[in-house]
Amino acid sequence: MPFPELPLELLWAILSHLDSEDDYLSLCACALTCRALVSPAQAGIFRTISLSSKLLGLPTVLAKLESTPHIWTFIKRLRLREIHKPWIQHSKVLNRTLDLLSPYIVSLHIFQRRRKPENPRFNFSSLSQLTRLEDISLREEEMGALARVMYGNNALPNFLTQFPKLRAITFHQCLVENQIVDSKSDVATPVFRLETLHVQWCEDTVVLDWLIPALSSLRRLYFSYRASNTSNFRTTVLQFMITAGGSLQHLEVEDLNDASNADLRSLMTAVRTHSTNLRSLRLIITGSISEHSAIQVVVRSLLFIDAHTHLQHLTIVFYQHDAPVDGSPWDELQDLLLGKGFPALRSVEFRLLLNSPEAIPASTFVAAVPRLAQKKMISFLDADVVHPAHGNHGQKVFVDNRVIFPSKGYQAAVIDSSKYS
Repeated sequence: MPFPELPLELLWAILSHLDSEDDYLSLCACALTCRALVSPAQAGIFRTISLSSKLLGLPTVLAKLESTPHIWTFIKRLRLREIHKPWIQHSKVLNRTLDLLSPYIVSLHIFQRRRKPENPRFNFSSLSQLTRLEDISLREEEMGALARVMYGNNALPNFLTQFPKLRAITFHQCLVENQIVDSKSDVATPVFRLETLHVQWCEDTVVLDWLIPALSSLRRLYFSYRASNTSNFRTTVLQFMITAGGSLQHLEVEDLNDASNADLRSLMTAVRTHSTNLRSLRLIITGSISEHSAIQVVVRSLLFIDAHTHLQHLTIVFYQHDAPVDGSPWDELQDLLLGKGFPALRSVEFRLLLNSPEAIPASTFVAAVPRLAQKKMISFLDADVVHPAHGNHGQKVFVDNRVIFPSKGYQAAVIDSSKYS
């Protein structure tokens, strides 16, 4: 069958795998290949539009949009950056742009950097016309002498109530510390029900506490212990899991090395007792650990879970820093995973960041878990490399299913992924 005669829906499905940022040039090349690929390629090219208070050509962007209405339906994600001055709420050009795109935007990424206290937090009622919004990502910074500690500020709850169809929220970097002063909030309970919550860094305990009633249908939860510098945050995370209950299917926890034994015990007990239908667990250990190896943190976490009848996939991501990979606790890890506590477990994925002045072949890590390899439970073993002195990443080179890092001065690793799939 000649390529142009492929069904149009198949062409759309193929090109949907290209990202508008990482694969921009490829999408442009596809758009010039033949007429059949023009619309599918344009859907990728124009999927995301980024606007900023520093963008001098915003009127030109608006004029281009007005002259090409056929691309409006392709624009699904809007990124807004407000740097120092209140621009989003007051820009007439932006409001006109929103008038054109509001029927099509389903994802919003917003970054606000405030320098003056008279500029309110997330006071963007003009964005309420984005009635189809399902996903939102928030980032917030305060500059200069602005006080980073607030008490009972309802800016974020008030902002989020404008979007009743929200299904996913990401707190990318909300650095304003906002503490609860009254258990009774003036903001109405959320009307939306989230399926995904990603808390990379959020010090606004008011909005996190306010979100709890919206998590009864939560399916995916991500959070980092790096952001849990207060006991209130850690208590709130447990409330997330209790509220989600059996609906939670994927849990991802980063910076486990920052968690105390009490934190780990509470979290993993909640996994066992409340997240009864959890299918996928991803544990990430970052940074160097002086008291114990990274794999010991994983073993302790699994010991606290003790048993889980529905867990099918486990992903372990960690830095291996000059630590042995043979013997205990790797043997203990295999005992736990192959024992009766996890009867539904089908795959274990290791992602390693190797940091050592001496070369440690990746095969050494494979040999550390021979029983898992024998049962073909290692679905993929990925390795990255950090220069011992500078901490920068080497470039991956793929040759015949092998991942090779040949650069001198970097950790060398070769992994035949086909053997463990």
